[in-house]
Amino acid sequence: MPPAPDPSGAKRRRLAVILTALLATLSIPPLMLFADRPVALAMESLPGWLRSPAGDITWLGKSLGWLLLSAALALFWAWSAGRAERNGPLWSRERKRAIAAVFLFATVAVAGIVTNLIKILIGRARPNPFLHKGIYGFHPWHLDADLRGFPSGHATTVFALAFALTMIQPRWRYPAFAFAIVIAATRVVINAHFLSDIVGGMVVALLTAVWLRTLFERLGWPVGDEADR
Repeated sequence: MPPAPDPSGAKRRRLAVILTALLATLSIPPLMLFADRPVALAMESLPGWLRSPAGDITWLGKSLGWLLLSAALALFWAWSAGRAERNGPLWSRERKRAIAAVFLFATVAVAGIVTNLIKILIGRARPNPFLHKGIYGFHPWHLDADLRGFPSGHATTVFALAFALTMIQPRWRYPAFAFAIVIAATRVVINAHFLSDIVGGMVVALLTAVWLRTLFERLGWPVGDEADR
């Protein structure tokens, strides 16, 4: 028999999510006031041989490839489940995989949509306008890419992947978050984003993943195994 769910463990996890999101959100204003500009200036002074590798891998934070991959996996596993005997072991396994892939797709997609709406609403200038024109601050409702810096879309994508993969299979959390941190850091190194933009993307990704996991479970589509929670 599978182990019974641990209500106290679930409460601890919910509390950890709330505290993480709250602390990260509270860190954003101090970062904007005291850290973002000095860090951007420091990144600008780095030698090219240090910044170049960051530019070479930063594309891994683009959402399109991950969306296409997760959609393809969801379709394949749904097709495989449809060919299997209903309620049999193969059907159960492929259905679970299909749900996980749909959850991954939804987390990246919804987090990306939310991030893009916030970008337009807030209109925060990126580091390059600050470094080259002295422009710093907020310019709401602008569609100019240089004025859509917060939150970072790349950071949102990689942290959405990390949170979703961790919920699907907790033992993946270390490589998933290592990947997310490295790719998000490249955005700061190449001065595509301020540090607080990265934190903002992480918060959006976390809240989106938690909300979608709750929604999936209410629909009867459990993400991951009870024993892993």
